[in-house]
Amino acid sequence: MDVKAKKDPLDLIFEVILGIDDLKTTELLKTSCFVTKKQKGEILFRQSQKGSILYYLLDGRVKLYRLDQKGNECVIHFVNKNEFFAEILLTQDTYPVNAQMLCNSTMLGIDKNKLLPLLKSHPELSAKIIFMFANRINYLVDTIERLSTESAKEKFLNYLIYLSKIHKSHTVILDIPKQELALLLGMAKETFSRIEKQLISDGVIEVNNKEIKLLK
Repeated sequence: MDVKAKKDPLDLIFEVILGIDDLKTTELLKTSCFVTKKQKGEILFRQSQKGSILYYLLDGRVKLYRLDQKGNECVIHFVNKNEFFAEILLTQDTYPVNAQMLCNSTMLGIDKNKLLPLLKSHPELSAKIIFMFANRINYLVDTIERLSTESAKEKFLNYLIYLSKIHKSHTVILDIPKQELALLLGMAKETFSRIEKQLISDGVIEVNNKEIKLLK
């Protein structure tokens, strides 16, 4: 009896991430990749640190943030499962932000020094990477627009909707400290808590510990 061989986990990742199921291409991609695990609180890389590795989050959550001249923290983004980050290293040699694990996390590391030659010799792969970056740019532009024009209530609610779309569920888990999330949304922790209570009172959301269910 023939037994169907199980796919290599990396093959599945490339198929899901980039829609690539060509054996030759995936084998080439594997030469530039490795899996790494970090514990909660660990720093993966620091702002202005030289590097050559971009990452894809397989499991966990990562905080990207910058420090100003006074040492104040500015949260840039919370990386969720199945997201790329540090892809800017394809165009420069230093990380523009700090990356810290918010929980135990597993990542796929991709060495740009090995990836770039593959992109040059495989136009179809380059096209997929460019499309992926274009989507990220659109997301960042939308984020900047929201932060500059929306009310605090709209920022919070739209962030919940964003998470809902990512996880394809009306129930999302906010396992991020309120202070951290408030920083990301550009508001004080007290404002965040007040808005959360208001949305509960208005019947827009339902909160059960770290779970928030969108009702409307």
